[in-house]
Amino acid sequence: MANELLIERRGKVLWLTLNRPEVHNALNAALAKGLVEAFHMASSDETLRAVVLTGAGERSFCSGADLKESAGGMFRFEGGANPIAEILRAIETCSRLVIARINGSALAGGIGLVAACDLAYAAEHVKFGLPEVRVGLFPMMVTAKLMPQMDLRRLQEMAYLGDGIPATLAELSGLITRCVPSAELDARLSAVLERLDQGSPAAIAAGKKALREMREMGGDDRLAFAERKIADLADTAEAREGRAAFAEKRKPRWVD
Repeated sequence: MANELLIERRGKVLWLTLNRPEVHNALNAALAKGLVEAFHMASSDETLRAVVLTGAGERSFCSGADLKESAGGMFRFEGGANPIAEILRAIETCSRLVIARINGSALAGGIGLVAACDLAYAAEHVKFGLPEVRVGLFPMMVTAKLMPQMDLRRLQEMAYLGDGIPATLAELSGLITRCVPSAELDARLSAVLERLDQGSPAAIAAGKKALREMREMGGDDRLAFAERKIADLADTAEAREGRAAFAEKRKPRWVD
């Protein structure tokens, strides 16, 4: 994985840092595999209380799938699963609470990571966006996870127009737990972890499992449906054009 995922234990907390700042911490196959393995490892470690997920650098938390590598598998539905969907499942099924420390912009699948986390704290300068339609795709898996959490009208506007919103509005829309001044992000996170340490580990673990089961009632097939749809969409002419335009740093030429 060549240090694309930094794993550090700090007392009872496991810190996972997406370490591809040169490409806005975009997800590739190796990073996706590493994240899934790390969350499974955390889930089996009863000495851990929480996992913190963040991004290296100050510009980006995560920009979603690396479009330069996506044709190689990030949108594929092979072996019964999609790589990004597997990360979301690993976060949600992890028996430890997963907390997003959002220190920079979160786009596309990066918002999916935020949605899968149990708690999410963002610096006030952070922007959130779903730009997939601008590269011939649609945030299928991301919207599948956001629908139970976020104001539907706001979600639709972001997804259909490819627009972004500031952290203040992300909090009001239900996308994140709290928006805090940038200089106070780590202090807030420390306070949250301290409070978490005061609660019953068994109760919190049981509560996370119960909340997930209740939230998914009536919607168990959403993510499975979405991962098949993104695989189909990734093979279209417009998706290929979108990826080519991204790589060539030009505006896409859509098919009329």
